[in-house]
Amino acid sequence: MTEKQNIPTLISAYTENFLEEHFGEKPDHVMVTFQPPFLLIYLTGFLLPAEEIFLKNGKWDTVLETRDILIHSVKDDFLKGLQDYSGQQPANLYADWNLSKRNGLLMIPLENGSTANDFHKPADVDQETLEEIILLNSIRTQKKPDQTNLYWLSDQILLVERFGVLVDIEKQLIKNGITEELRLAKRPMEYRIIELFNLESILKSSVQDLFVDWDFQQDVSYMVLFLDKKES
Repeated sequence: MTEKQNIPTLISAYTENFLEEHFGEKPDHVMVTFQPPFLLIYLTGFLLPAEEIFLKNGKWDTVLETRDILIHSVKDDFLKGLQDYSGQQPANLYADWNLSKRNGLLMIPLENGSTANDFHKPADVDQETLEEIILLNSIRTQKKPDQTNLYWLSDQILLVERFGVLVDIEKQLIKNGITEELRLAKRPMEYRIIELFNLESILKSSVQDLFVDWDFQQDVSYMVLFLDKKES
């Protein structure tokens, strides 16, 4: 096993231990995708007993808000550990959760790495139409991004990076400290890209999971789509 091949294994074990120490539980499984300039940590089977009670009572936003607060509170410690294992400087930490499936994603941009053009693009995907759909969804939910980059981290993982997506009213809310409410309100609108557009015909695969998060101060957004494995 080469040093690069060993990195996902080390990060997976580190993440499990970190979450168990700070959240009291660890996921059933951790899948790490290490493709500089991005590091993705996909968690499955991750739900705390107290959270399950909230969900049974319909308090979904309470769980999401609490997780956002907890992740933010331990972000610096978590990123420091990741740097030790990855050997690269993490730029930030993004997180989103699919509570109905008990899944989640931690996404970390790295300061050094490749550009979108350096990644292999699936030959059977109409990239131009895909970019147009993402643009239309951005316009519908916020505004046309100043810049959009698509990174195919694998045939089953598409990462969408967008800069300059916030409208003026959102920027003012952020200045007023209304960030968590904004995040909770914007996520469902982004998720509707699956319902409003025929992504399956473009991607030649169905979307298994979709995650989105923002750095409101930097006005940057990341969306990550996990696709079902294509039949050979």
